[in-house]
Amino acid sequence: MPTAFTNALADAHRTVAFHRWFSAAMLTILLLTVIAWRSQQTEFLVHIPPDLSNGADVRVGAVAEVQPANAYLFGFHILQQLNRWPENGGQDFGERIYALQHYLTPACRTQLAEDMNVKAQRGELARRTRALQEIPGYGYAANRVIPHGAGSWTVLVDAQLTETTNGVPVKDTYIRYPLHVVRYDVDRELNPWQLALNCYGGREPERLAMEALQAPAVPRTGAPVSALPAATAQENHR
Repeated sequence: MPTAFTNALADAHRTVAFHRWFSAAMLTILLLTVIAWRSQQTEFLVHIPPDLSNGADVRVGAVAEVQPANAYLFGFHILQQLNRWPENGGQDFGERIYALQHYLTPACRTQLAEDMNVKAQRGELARRTRALQEIPGYGYAANRVIPHGAGSWTVLVDAQLTETTNGVPVKDTYIRYPLHVVRYDVDRELNPWQLALNCYGGREPERLAMEALQAPAVPRTGAPVSALPAATAQENHR
């Protein structure tokens, strides 16, 4: 009897020890799993093309693949907002630059600030309104986005720019803007696009020939992409 009791007690101790070691091992595995899960990326940015009628190949990864249409739409949207002066360019221009600062590279912000100062000295901002809109029929097409690799694109936007001073029209012209769009993943809270406008990338806007705009240059989706309308000269007064 004493021997049987001793053996049973030893078996019980071994069982308790096994359960302790097993529980410790499971707790360690759980802890490692939680650490690995927390270290994984939990947020992904996906650029989905605006036209999905023909399908799209969208890849999700650590670095989002930017679709050409998204680069175009981003560039046009920032350009349009920069040129939206509803009441007084002397105040609106600076406010636009400040409001969009997280979507502009430092070099572009500097260039825009210099442009604003030059216009102010020339008297081209006081009581001036400005609006920019895409020319109907001349919107996005594959040949309007030129990739340069390493997260850099030239986006060609053909737009109509109109201005008034004291309610009197002073400008109504068609301009091609060679926008330089770049990856800019520096603050995802303030710039969820992770893109920025680098102004014109060393180029200048160009005035479009009026005769070239008589017929739409960009056909509907699915049709062959035609040549872009020709530009006549650089547009100095942006």
